[in-house]
Amino acid sequence: MRREFHKSVCSPSVRGPASRKQVVARANWGAPVEFTSAKVLRNREVTPQAHQVFVDVGSLATGYTKPGQFIQAKVDPEGKPGFFAIASPPDVNNQGVLELLVKRQPGSAADAICDLQEGSELKVSPVMGKGFPVDQIPAASFPTVLMFATGSGISPIKAVIESGVLEVSKRKDVRLYYGTKSEDATPYLELIPAWNALGVKVNLVHSGDSKNYVQDAFSKDPKKLEDPASVGVLLVGQKDMCQAVTGMLKEQGVQQIMLNF
Repeated sequence: MRREFHKSVCSPSVRGPASRKQVVARANWGAPVEFTSAKVLRNREVTPQAHQVFVDVGSLATGYTKPGQFIQAKVDPEGKPGFFAIASPPDVNNQGVLELLVKRQPGSAADAICDLQEGSELKVSPVMGKGFPVDQIPAASFPTVLMFATGSGISPIKAVIESGVLEVSKRKDVRLYYGTKSEDATPYLELIPAWNALGVKVNLVHSGDSKNYVQDAFSKDPKKLEDPASVGVLLVGQKDMCQAVTGMLKEQGVQQIMLNF
């Protein structure tokens, strides 16, 4: 099964739509999924190929409790949904708004969502997935956390950073290796100074024509891992990158490598 993952930011204080139509469909793995009407509150292009979309999902947002969870969404009720990681952190005030980072893919649900105007409706599933089990890497035992993301895979990592669940100030070394094609193709570029200020050392990696990838940046990083047993890892992005990084980390003795699904 191929999953589409995409991203988002903060929740404005807006109430959910008054009425929500429901459609029952089946996910690709066969389990029934109930789709509910939701409303686009804001949609803006953040790179030539990606949109930041705020969606009012109403009470469905209460199911979002851990960064790394996702929803399915589509415009055509009979069409195939896309899978979108939630980019905004869980909202303790339950305002009902989720932020998605949606990467254009011609002919897909993602492309149709990118074209929606403010006030348009789409169909969304309940919040799904286990998210990142960050509670398994407490700051006292895991002073080093490495995060890896490519493209729209930055969505759940953004949610992790902004949620505060990592307790960055209590750790010695928190790094993010974030790969995109170029600076112009980098969603959330404007947020990186704030992430650095929180204590997350962001390593931007632009592949472009140089063919320099996230795994290459990590392998060349002069800052080595002193105690692999005390390193926690959050990993999301392209399959090749995930496999390469996982291989390098396991060779060094790192065991706590976490995916968000």
